[in-house]
Amino acid sequence: MSNDSGSSTIPTPIIKAMGPAGGPSIQRDAQKANLPASAIRRMNLNECPYPPSPKAIAAMQAACAVVNYYPDPKWRDLVAALAARTGFAENRIIIGNGSDEAIVQAGRVALMPGDEVIAPVPSFPGYYKCREVNGGALVPVKVREDGANDVDAMLAAVTDRTRIVFCATPNNPTGAMITAAEVERLATGLPDTVLLVLDEAYHEFGMHAGGEDLLPAMAKRTGPWVVFRTFSKAYGLAGIRVGYVLCGSDEMAESFQKVRSVFNVNAVGQAGALAALDDMEHVQGILDATAQERGRIVEGLKKLGFDPFPTVGNFVTAKGPNPAADVVGALEERGIMISRLMAPGYENYIRVTVARPEDTDALLAALSEIMG
Repeated sequence: MSNDSGSSTIPTPIIKAMGPAGGPSIQRDAQKANLPASAIRRMNLNECPYPPSPKAIAAMQAACAVVNYYPDPKWRDLVAALAARTGFAENRIIIGNGSDEAIVQAGRVALMPGDEVIAPVPSFPGYYKCREVNGGALVPVKVREDGANDVDAMLAAVTDRTRIVFCATPNNPTGAMITAAEVERLATGLPDTVLLVLDEAYHEFGMHAGGEDLLPAMAKRTGPWVVFRTFSKAYGLAGIRVGYVLCGSDEMAESFQKVRSVFNVNAVGQAGALAALDDMEHVQGILDATAQERGRIVEGLKKLGFDPFPTVGNFVTAKGPNPAADVVGALEERGIMISRLMAPGYENYIRVTVARPEDTDALLAALSEIMG
């Protein structure tokens, strides 16, 4: 018998109150532009425009032959390789279905309804969803003028209800980094009742630009902490969804283990990530190419009247003279997909993913027409 009373608690009030689900679609973008999907220039999702290492492709192809078996639920080979690379104990490394899964897990580990989550704004929307799905309250902290997370403002925003602080460096969508000294100040200044999450999804790009190793600074924290990293960006493996969590204690690692599903990372993804980790020469080539095109985009945008943030990521965010929605729409009609910032006060800001040289050429030519 159906219940039409409207009083059902399934789904829960928290889930009912959430916004629509779903994500971007290249097919939908192609339909909007009235172009074939192959003609769309994807410069809106911070994807790597280059394929992953040939070693990773070969490893994934080989793994496909045995996908009739379940993957290793403890990701032993990949964890061992990451432990050797990072110096972390194997039992403190958790592999996830991209950083997105890790962000959700952080909420499961730390939040109860009514708890507060401090997060930079603008930044990755997953932080906001993390608190929303767990019934938490968001305490937004605006980024600094240079686009970096404002550590002092984050510390000032802490209350006795704060349970998670998200800090992103380099920050998406602004691309700015914070220093090891700032990370240490945050790590040592937060109460032990707060989970500090350092999101380093763009870690490799930051290091390539001269950034510091932030793990020693995080290790000075006495309270709970984790660091998120991913194979989606610099390794060119966004499509297979592999990320990892470096946990500051055995207790944190065990907590993240408890809230995940058993077979959360497929066998093809594990094989690809392991092989990609073994080909840093390929990653270096991606980082070099990204830096070169990033510089071209920055200079090109400046000539067209935009004011870019000083980014080190694989994206450029810039304030323009026109509403960003108009610019995004005009580029979309030409088959060039970029994004815009949705945070209040950033209505004129666009974000462009760094892609191939021919994409840079097309973008700047189209913007010259639009802005002219």
